Amino acid sequence: MFWFIHFLLHFCLLGSLYSGSQAWEVKMPRHIKGLLGSCLVIPCSFDYYRYPPTRADRVVWYQYVSRGYPLVYDNQYPNDVISIYKGRTKVTTSKYQKTCTLEITRVNWNDHRQKLYPWVDPENVGRSTYKFYETTVTIEVVEEPKAPKITITGERKVGNSVTVQCSVEHTCSTNPPTLSSNIALKNNRVTHTQLFDGTKTTLTSTFVIERDSQVVECTAHHPGGKRAKCSEILNAECSFLPLTLSPISNEYLEGSPSTVKCTASYTCSNNVPTLTWNYANMPATTDTVSGHPMQKIVSTLTFTSSAKDHGNYLTCFARFTRGQTEEKSIRIWVKRITTSAIKIIFI
Repeated sequence: MFWFIHFLLHFCLLGSLYSGSQAWEVKMPRHIKGLLGSCLVIPCSFDYYRYPPTRADRVVWYQYVSRGYPLVYDNQYPNDVISIYKGRTKVTTSKYQKTCTLEITRVNWNDHRQKLYPWVDPENVGRSTYKFYETTVTIEVVEEPKAPKITITGERKVGNSVTVQCSVEHTCSTNPPTLSSNIALKNNRVTHTQLFDGTKTTLTSTFVIERDSQVVECTAHHPGGKRAKCSEILNAECSFLPLTLSPISNEYLEGSPSTVKCTASYTCSNNVPTLTWNYANMPATTDTVSGHPMQKIVSTLTFTSSAKDHGNYLTCFARFTRGQTEEKSIRIWVKRITTSAIKIIFI
């Protein structure tokens, strides 16, 4: 039965008409790359405006040769598939979607430079039959996969959240590569975009920038064990908050020591502020408070006011390693104790 069908194909095609070829269209790439050890999905679709097939869901694939019709896939005659493709091919068809996509598993060197083509409804061949053998695809087997790509969007400041996209193009849509990163990602979402000659798989995530310079890596793990990696240096701007003084009260008792704290909050450990006061003759201590992403340095001044300080300003200065400066001031109001120590009056 099988040999008769293919004899009929050959006989009828000798007299096929130009009008039949114009009424049909088969869409698929002319060349496609298959990764060694992975799968290969050859996207294929067809359409027509005349001469509809009797069975649109009946699709076979052939190896293009000068004579004959070596079978690459035929679900009705699987035993007649040539040895290099036996048990390795699959076609998903539909009565309504006009698909002829071929999947080849376990790509090997036998697939290299193979030229293949599909045939829709091969049992019904006539003068109007489309010349399927004129639309072929040639396979190129490659040993290494394409490198993925990284895209980072958002304001690049330490402590900010940015969007990281890691994407890779491949030709194994039924078993796509998995994507991973060397950084802690959140809100992961994976999408697959169909291309004309393959698929693009994208991992979209969010990431909180921890340092002013760090390496972001993306690795694609393909079926068959192959891997590909790319990286990008993420340079971010260091940030810091305005200085704060506490307590907020600006009234001081003359001659009585009071503590005033100045706090600097910053994100980069290599851009640390040094805190000083305009009352440099008074004792001060400095403490560091670890945090994430913000770190803090607190300077505690022991301030003893005198009458001459009334109306002046108490100022804290911050000078960062990279040259930035900040300052914060409060107005000093001094309360003086009378000699009788009976009442307190403002100067």
